[in-house]
Amino acid sequence: MISDNIIDLTAKIIGYLEDIENLYKEIIKLCNLEKLRSAYNNLLKLEQLFEIIQNNITINNTCTENNNNNNNNNNNNNNNNNNNNNNNNNNNNNNNNNNNNDNYRNELYFKLETLINKIKSEERLIKLKQEAIEIEDLLKVLSSDYKSQGWQSIQTVDGIHSMYKEHGSGIHSVRIEGIIDQPIFNVCSIIMEADLYYTWIPRLLESKILNQDDRFKRLIYCKASCPWPVNDRDICLYGYGVDMLEEENQVVVVSRSIRDQDLIGNTGLKYPETIIPQVKGNTVRAKSEISGFTIKPISATQTYVQVVSLTDPNMQLLPKWLLNFVTTQFCHYLFVMLRKQASEVASSKEYQSRIESNPIYKEIKEKSDSYFNKIDSLNNNNNNNNQ
Repeated sequence: MISDNIIDLTAKIIGYLEDIENLYKEIIKLCNLEKLRSAYNNLLKLEQLFEIIQNNITINNTCTENNNNNNNNNNNNNNNNNNNNNNNNNNNNNNNNNNNNDNYRNELYFKLETLINKIKSEERLIKLKQEAIEIEDLLKVLSSDYKSQGWQSIQTVDGIHSMYKEHGSGIHSVRIEGIIDQPIFNVCSIIMEADLYYTWIPRLLESKILNQDDRFKRLIYCKASCPWPVNDRDICLYGYGVDMLEEENQVVVVSRSIRDQDLIGNTGLKYPETIIPQVKGNTVRAKSEISGFTIKPISATQTYVQVVSLTDPNMQLLPKWLLNFVTTQFCHYLFVMLRKQASEVASSKEYQSRIESNPIYKEIKEKSDSYFNKIDSLNNNNNNNNQ
């Protein structure tokens, strides 16, 4: 007879396999939908499950123990065979059944161990962990309690709040935020079309997409003119969108300087190779530790936008006059131009042509409409309950 413990152990392994496969599929699905924060929360659950399995089932030891037990059983059965030919037949039958069950269970152990090791080394999940850190870093520096994060308020003009923070080691941060009287769809459209940045961002001479996927990932190059006598700066950025609309009422865009690992294994990109432009002439390459946007719908026609950049301009000493120019003039005017550009999306032939030809905009529109439909439904229910 097969012991109840062995039957329970086999059932437990089968259950673990199903749980792991289901969680893994859900994580990949969420990653493909840019719900990276939700995907990461599920990844934490998966890693907790790995710990539970490790504590409850020591795969290699159990397999070895089973093999030793089989050998001992075989020896005992052989001794009994010499004493009793009738018992021999029964023992052989039991032996065959036990061996079959042991083999099946060992196959399950091996499958479980192989699956766990494969997932632990999965490139997409390793990248997800890095993305989770970047998302948290961005949201932290954009905390509503800006003073706790060391931000110095510079000015608030026309509802645009400009802030500055110095980190040391050459890193300077600027942060601007305010309301844009346009739908979230228009704001997202402006940020999506990175190669058009030069048409509205002040002092930007060039912006081009080096590579991209068919959704929200971009590798871009930008070059900006600086006031004399400072040399022009350029930068190569890796950026991606994070859909947190349903969970936290916002969309997040994360960007930073391109790293070597961004160019490896990105099979979803349009081009097989990303060519990083060489620095030309007197231009100096800047680096961004973390930059990005948070985009929060206030209503169907209003959006609250935060913009932040933690950048090393690669300058030994940032002149006081240049710092004042960036914090009091450039940042404010950048947000003014963002407002203006968002207001022109509906009438722009260039933007409308891109919106009509790119299927991803249909998905953005559907998500936006669905979000506000849910808000309206909740408000109606609350009104009915209050009556």
